[in-house]
Amino acid sequence: MTEHPLYLGLDLSPEYTQLSYYKLDEGVPESICHSDSKDTYLLPNIMFYTDKYKDGTGAKDESGWSVGAVAAGKRFKEDGVVVDRIYQKTIINEDTEIYGTSYKAKDLLVKMLLLHIREFTKQFESYEIRRLVVTIADADIHIIKAVQELQEALHLSDEQFEITSHIDSGIYYIFNQPESLRNNSVVLFDFNSSGLDYYRFDITHNKSPEIVDVFHQNLKDRLTFSAFKKDDEELDEQFAAICQELLAETYVSSVFLTGIGFADNWLKESATILCQGRRVFVGQNIYTKGACYRAFGDRHSKVLDRYLIRSEYTVGFDIGISLNDDSKTFVPITRGGQEWFHTKGKLYIFPDESNQVELIYRNILTGDYDKEHIEIHGLPKRPPKTTKISLEAEFYSAEKGAVVIRDEGFGTMFPTTNKIYRKEFDLKWEK
Repeated sequence: MTEHPLYLGLDLSPEYTQLSYYKLDEGVPESICHSDSKDTYLLPNIMFYTDKYKDGTGAKDESGWSVGAVAAGKRFKEDGVVVDRIYQKTIINEDTEIYGTSYKAKDLLVKMLLLHIREFTKQFESYEIRRLVVTIADADIHIIKAVQELQEALHLSDEQFEITSHIDSGIYYIFNQPESLRNNSVVLFDFNSSGLDYYRFDITHNKSPEIVDVFHQNLKDRLTFSAFKKDDEELDEQFAAICQELLAETYVSSVFLTGIGFADNWLKESATILCQGRRVFVGQNIYTKGACYRAFGDRHSKVLDRYLIRSEYTVGFDIGISLNDDSKTFVPITRGGQEWFHTKGKLYIFPDESNQVELIYRNILTGDYDKEHIEIHGLPKRPPKTTKISLEAEFYSAEKGAVVIRDEGFGTMFPTTNKIYRKEFDLKWEK
């Protein structure tokens, strides 16, 4: 039986999930809708569980779960438990009780995403997920850790799975549109349930590396989702004033509007301002399609190969060590230039008599660096080159994290002491 190869882009937002797959025959992403919601790509983040499928032993059968529009429909037709606010509960780490069983929020989030994916893949007799890119609305550590567990649940390797931000997937979408749309700066307005966000992408050419600078303004204090319930004319006036102000700052080739706040037809005065010498596009599935472009890669990733995307999530430093040779050779643990939640790396060293490590933090643009000497205390006396130490960088944000140093021992001859050392860092990237 021939397996259907799938390259998937999944957009996880607080209220909705969106899913797209790469159409190999047409060379473009296609957004999907579930069988009970063909009029929208927005898949509600809601589950429903009924225990009528119990097997008699008290065990809860997986067939009792439903998701999205199917779950929303069942809540009025069957006895069971509605599971909602899953995203929000994951951020605050709030458990949910279902028929006397307590579920961790992150486990419910993973279950929900699996159900969304399986609702789509059940149409195939056989399939293989070649690559899945998940784009997230918030770089919250609880969301990231939960989504990382999705990788394990789907049995995907590191090469088959990636987490990225709405910013990054938005850029991937924009850069896979005609080049004329980005001759100058590009603007993205995201009007969602929490309010309005403004992103401007300034593209620097004729430098090495070429840079996409991302400027982000949180405008939720000026235009909130509650304003959407006001008179359309008033909402239009408020947004028009924002557009008039921000679009006057620089030359803008194109504007992209996304989010459920733009779903209805209320753009009148603001549309006139937006369209003055610019192309304007409205779409709910920009992020999921951008993630899908990234999942497939190939020519779609090459359009961004020469650019450094410099955003609030970008790590601006290489982290590594200096060898004690004449050239003071730099050996990286991690390379900067990527978003912090998929910046990873590990390095093994075999020290001589010294238990000292020199860490180097090097600015990826200027080459300037800071260095730090770390003394690893408490290791047993061993012959030279028989102590194996691992160095691994982990990040909490684009600027903060830790280098984790572990004694790995040296086989059966010199077992590990299981000692772990952590050296925190806080790196300001002067852009």
